[in-house]
Amino acid sequence: MQTIWQDVRHSLRMFLRSPVFAATAIVAMALGIGANTAIFTVVNKVLLEPLSYPQPDQLVELELSGPQGNADVASVPHFNVWRQQREVFSAIAAYDAGGPGVNLTGVERPQQLHGIRASADYFGVFGVPMEMGRPFTKEEDRPDGPKLAVLSNALWHSEFGADPDILGKTIQLEDVPYQIIGVTAASFHFNVPADIILPLEADPNSTDQAVYLVATARMKPGVTLAMARSAMQVAAAEFRSKFPG
Repeated sequence: MQTIWQDVRHSLRMFLRSPVFAATAIVAMALGIGANTAIFTVVNKVLLEPLSYPQPDQLVELELSGPQGNADVASVPHFNVWRQQREVFSAIAAYDAGGPGVNLTGVERPQQLHGIRASADYFGVFGVPMEMGRPFTKEEDRPDGPKLAVLSNALWHSEFGADPDILGKTIQLEDVPYQIIGVTAASFHFNVPADIILPLEADPNSTDQAVYLVATARMKPGVTLAMARSAMQVAAAEFRSKFPG
């Protein structure tokens, strides 16, 4: 301890003699430590920590591939063809993660919420746990279907005071009434934070080729990536036959 204390005193004297050098050295060390900490945090979250979804090794993202490269977006017609591949996938979900926000109206303090529109299989693919209530069903997720909403746990607390009787109540989104049917559990953290989840209402007969959806599938137990890719080749051929050019 005496040796350490002598080293500290010597270092302090050197710093006091050259304050500019000392300040530069301290800032350089702080930046280096901070940068390393930030890099480790990203690597830890992205590469080391397992995904918070059940059986994450079964999850795959479906992408478009072409001469210009790959793209992790798809259209409604793509999704309609892909979700027929039941031999290899137990479920396929599509969601609009980057869409515009939705305005919560009819309250004392109107505000913009980050909402996503998702297909009914979204909850099963990602294993979304529910605090209360339920997700919407495939029968409800259709064009002109009922206006239903699933709240995030954070919004349930911040805007509705964790009201235990929230289920069945109606909120106004863009002045359109939506019935609250569920609240996600606090333990659910999706990589695209959302305040509210609404039905996608994908038209099964759509020909709209606008690409704005992200599609994620859950492979069936025992299915390999090679088997999944083979099935997607079949789906690609089916898509081209339905939409030539």
